[in-house]
Amino acid sequence: MKKIIAIAVLLLAPVGSFAAVPKAPILGEAQIISSTAIRWHFTNRDPRAVAFELWNVLSRSVVSKIDNPKATYIDENNIVPADPDMTCGRYIVAVTAKGERSFGQVRTYPCVRTPPVVPPAPKVEIMDKQIIKVTASSGANDPATSIGILETQRGAWVSPSEMFVANPELLTPGGWGTDMGTTLIGLRPNSSYSFVAVAQSVTGEVSKFSLPTVFRMPAEKGDAFAPSLAQIGESTGLLGKSLIQTFVTYGQTPTIAGLVNGSAVTVTLDDRPYQAKLAGAGEVKNFSFTPSFKIGTGYHYLRLGAQREGTVAWGPTIEFLVKK
Repeated sequence: MKKIIAIAVLLLAPVGSFAAVPKAPILGEAQIISSTAIRWHFTNRDPRAVAFELWNVLSRSVVSKIDNPKATYIDENNIVPADPDMTCGRYIVAVTAKGERSFGQVRTYPCVRTPPVVPPAPKVEIMDKQIIKVTASSGANDPATSIGILETQRGAWVSPSEMFVANPELLTPGGWGTDMGTTLIGLRPNSSYSFVAVAQSVTGEVSKFSLPTVFRMPAEKGDAFAPSLAQIGESTGLLGKSLIQTFVTYGQTPTIAGLVNGSAVTVTLDDRPYQAKLAGAGEVKNFSFTPSFKIGTGYHYLRLGAQREGTVAWGPTIEFLVKK
């Protein structure tokens, strides 16, 4: 009889000692919180659960854990933005107070890809007197993310990579792929630029623009006895002021005027020469030039040359912007 009782105790003991494995949560939809975070929603099916774990199917490891029996989601952080390989194979495990875990899952989450973040501002390197190289990196984004660089003052893309582009239009066939660098040639002295970078994922999502990199090409040194600039359109009183700036006018036929010690003044406007009018007697004279045509809005460049004893003394290149 004692043997029968002992056998009965052994048979019944496992039932009371080992609890049943908790039921696996029901998975919901993945929610992209930001470029670096995904919220994995779920519904608990076991009242014994006191915590939940987010598991990676491929690595069979815990990605994140939350110690809250009433939780309905787990956040996964520190995701690489715009990762083309995506975040795949996630499921939720319920954990009891005794440490029992659910196994298996009702459904494995589909792959999720987060959008790109703002890349760093572009870098500009002077390669020669009229050549610069503009580069941008992926930053926190996946290295496979496409990067484009926009010159905001002219509204023109300066991609794709290693494309040689002539100033001032900066027009190119495409807008992406500048992580290897874009070479701009034929840039004018004293010309100004503002470059921003933007990232694009393989699904076409784009980031916001980066902070701008404002850049100005070095200016030439003017010759002795070159004309002195006093006016460009509404910008007056310029005698003695620095020409290393961008003058602004709202008229498309701006008057260009100043002083000169010479027999004539040549005004080269966007590489086309024009003769200015001289007025006054004596060694130093006034000169002025008003185009007989509209030069259009946008950036323009001029140089002033004074004819003296068979030679021309040139001043530095001057940049001005005609606005609407």
